[in-house]
Amino acid sequence: MEKTSRRAFLRNAALACTATTIPNSLQDLYRPMKHLGVQLWSVRDDMNKNPAGTLEAIAGMGYKEVEAFGYNDGKMFGLSTTAYVKALKNNGLKMPSAHCGFSIADYSEAGGLSDKAKKAIDAAASMGQKYIIYPWVPDAERKEVKKITQVAAAAAQYAQKAGIKFGYHNHDFEFIQRGPDGRLLMEWLLQEIDPKLISFEMDLYWVCYANQKPTEWFKRFPGRWHLCHAKDMAKTEKRETVEFGDGSIDFVSIFRQSKLAGLKYYIIELEHYKTTPMQGIGRARKNLVGLDW
Repeated sequence: MEKTSRRAFLRNAALACTATTIPNSLQDLYRPMKHLGVQLWSVRDDMNKNPAGTLEAIAGMGYKEVEAFGYNDGKMFGLSTTAYVKALKNNGLKMPSAHCGFSIADYSEAGGLSDKAKKAIDAAASMGQKYIIYPWVPDAERKEVKKITQVAAAAAQYAQKAGIKFGYHNHDFEFIQRGPDGRLLMEWLLQEIDPKLISFEMDLYWVCYANQKPTEWFKRFPGRWHLCHAKDMAKTEKRETVEFGDGSIDFVSIFRQSKLAGLKYYIIELEHYKTTPMQGIGRARKNLVGLDW
């Protein structure tokens, strides 16, 4: 057998090995899920106390990516953006996306997007993010469907100029609150903003909590859901969040439609805890990596 043929044979034989013969850290390479991260809100107390040590522990679990939150006037978790990015690099971590608060006060038809919002988007671009995510609408603003859509559209346009993508993360109210024409807030965001400017981060738990089916939204708006939050729903009356794989959501059926959805980034998140936050995100990652889909 020629050397080149032998090399090809050995390479193909290695790829043919079943996932059970390789450790979890390598299994990720053989799955359609290339980007698996964790939303740092899940471990917010740890990050606020010791950001560098927490990032080191997260990397030790096998995570390669994180999604941050809480940018505030040039700082992340009390560190300058430069120091924070250095801490990520020191631990072999990347940050494709981060949540950043926006408000309907950040836009006016007379003045356009606020300077504060522009600075936050510019900072996201400087940190190397691919996405900046609008994560939450306060209760007092939720009836202002048109204004929410306007600020999202303005921020999305500015983000494009800054070289990054603008995204929107849902909870359950987007599937409850309706605009003046009867459409849901989620429909306004999907239909009124240029698809080339905005991506969506579907929080799978909150969609299910709103008694909606993620796959039906994938079918209605294919290719629009570039990111997702993966946390499970407890089999209790309160339906609180639990670690991925320990609840009632049928993730296999959902993830099998990933190509239709346009999903690229799978992000673990926890809001309630059975153990500690750090143990929780470790267990959730293990369950997600081991999911057979």
